[in-house]
Amino acid sequence: MNSSISNSRRFTFIAFGGGIVLLVIMLVVLELFLRSQVSSDANSQEYRARFLHGEAPWTAFGDSHVEGALLSGDWLDNLGQASDNLNTIIAKVSLRVERGGVQGVIIPADPQLFSFYRVSAEQEDRIKVLNKDYSESLMLFDPRYRPYLGRTLWSVLSNPSLLWSSNSEPENTQVQSAEPTRPRDWLKSVTIRVQLHTPVANFSKTDDAKAYRQLITGLRAQGIDVCMVRYPVSKDYLTVSRSIAAFSEVEKFFADVAASNEVLLVDVSSLLPGEIFIDPDHIPASQREYVTNVVKERCAVNQLN
Repeated sequence: MNSSISNSRRFTFIAFGGGIVLLVIMLVVLELFLRSQVSSDANSQEYRARFLHGEAPWTAFGDSHVEGALLSGDWLDNLGQASDNLNTIIAKVSLRVERGGVQGVIIPADPQLFSFYRVSAEQEDRIKVLNKDYSESLMLFDPRYRPYLGRTLWSVLSNPSLLWSSNSEPENTQVQSAEPTRPRDWLKSVTIRVQLHTPVANFSKTDDAKAYRQLITGLRAQGIDVCMVRYPVSKDYLTVSRSIAAFSEVEKFFADVAASNEVLLVDVSSLLPGEIFIDPDHIPASQREYVTNVVKERCAVNQLN
């Protein structure tokens, strides 16, 4: 009896110890991967420096659609950041405007701003991180990467070569340095993305819709030019999304906000030919300069005020 109990305890101890060791290994692997990617991440020190010290007269805010579509330059600081929701955008706009020197602001007019996964996201730490240096702490604790830890770990375990891939991009960044190809299940990927981006029911009655209106109105009241932009997506994405009433309702909402505040609404969602997309709703990196120039022209930069 005593021998059986002893063996059972030994087995439990070994199993528990093995689990702890496995967990530590997984966390170390994840930490190494995050550190290998942070130098090319748009959320790195370069982004913080642009946000805290950028002096371009125009600034663009938004999620990965903005981050991957516009190039920062003399006239523009691109402060788009993957997964930013409306509350985070508003907070960043407020901080940047408070610093002064802003002539115009480009605000996204993309339907996913009112999707469930965006309106329900808790992102308070995203603002705090702009004033804190995480370079000497564990990347695992960095709130910028927290939403992607599970997916990133699975990707690394499935393909360990990612750990020493020098040119790979972070899991949440859409710009690719290699020459990727479309996934075999392209239409399935498109459908999934559209479903993910579908606005919540009765979105126009939500606090987010009210906050969006107030954002535009507030900027104009301060004498700041505003240009609302819907960013390019693939033709297939547009086709699928147009079959869903909620997308049309959001388009009408944006048009009404623009008209009531007398600001430009620039829709470049169909700007690029569908065949060049390898991601349903993010443009190829090779098109960023072109899209940036088109947005600058259609937003009448240097012609407003």
